[in-house]
Amino acid sequence: MYNAHFKKAFIAIFIVLALGTGGLMLTEHLGAWKALFLTVETVTTVGFGDIEVQTLAGQIIVFLLMLGGVALTAFIIGRMMAFILEGRLADIYGKRKREKRMAELRNHVIICGIGRVGQQVAKFLKADNVEVVIIEQNEDVARAFLEEGYLVIQGDATQDENLKKAGIDHARGLISALPEDALNVFVTLTAKGMNPKIQVVARGDRLESEAKLYRAGANRVISPATLSGKRMALCITKPMTIEYLDTVIHDQNIHIEIKEITVGHGTFLVGLRLDELKTKENTGATILAILRGGQVISNPSASDQIEAGDVLIVFGLRNQVQRLEEVAAMRAAHEEGLA
Repeated sequence: MYNAHFKKAFIAIFIVLALGTGGLMLTEHLGAWKALFLTVETVTTVGFGDIEVQTLAGQIIVFLLMLGGVALTAFIIGRMMAFILEGRLADIYGKRKREKRMAELRNHVIICGIGRVGQQVAKFLKADNVEVVIIEQNEDVARAFLEEGYLVIQGDATQDENLKKAGIDHARGLISALPEDALNVFVTLTAKGMNPKIQVVARGDRLESEAKLYRAGANRVISPATLSGKRMALCITKPMTIEYLDTVIHDQNIHIEIKEITVGHGTFLVGLRLDELKTKENTGATILAILRGGQVISNPSASDQIEAGDVLIVFGLRNQVQRLEEVAAMRAAHEEGLA
């Protein structure tokens, strides 16, 4: 958009100079340089008077060049003003609109660093309809993602003010995917200091950085190299399993979800056995596991009892999982009503 303003201005200047130079060469029999000099002299209204126009046709051309010079000046000024006003106003309005939207966000995810890893994170979160705020220091990269419709803050993710702008007080999670482990440690420390409840997932390229990131407060540390190595090995040893999981998790045409449902204190689910809940019969969803403190109860039996604070790992079609969430909410509401 901005290049178009300059392009039109240069084209207009070239046309006026070319026509004026050509016309004066023909009518006044001047050399190319003198004809160009007189054209520029006339268009810019300098008018040294060192070259006199002898013919009527030449005088008409000079007269038109004078008018053209004024018109060209007005045109260029107009283009420049449009460039300044459009760019500045668009930036100011867009920035204020983004800041207002970020201030209203709740339970969103902040991504610090939008390199190769961060780009994949943003892509998957967007596909899962999760609100995302990106903090990226590189201006060109930040602008590119801004144009794609993401909420972007161009700046340093280690600065408190940028994390505040990103709404860290109300965010449910932060992903630190910066290229240096030291920066990820610093971002993790800063984020946990500002919001101790926020879930932080940090990138760690070196093995020795993992312990530091956990000490800094990271809830999970992900090593792209380790994950890639495991996945490549599994593609050889268990290719069908990997293909199935890819289909289930990543294929947007198949609406299968694996979701976490947290059992709150005082809700109706607390104290129920799985056979009493009859999840499969009532909703069609399957409870794959129960996370209880640091324990994982995989493939729970019908006699397993649900406790307050449990996290249920649920698998099923999207509408089945939603039905289970609704059942849990309705039962909780019913219990409150009875109380």
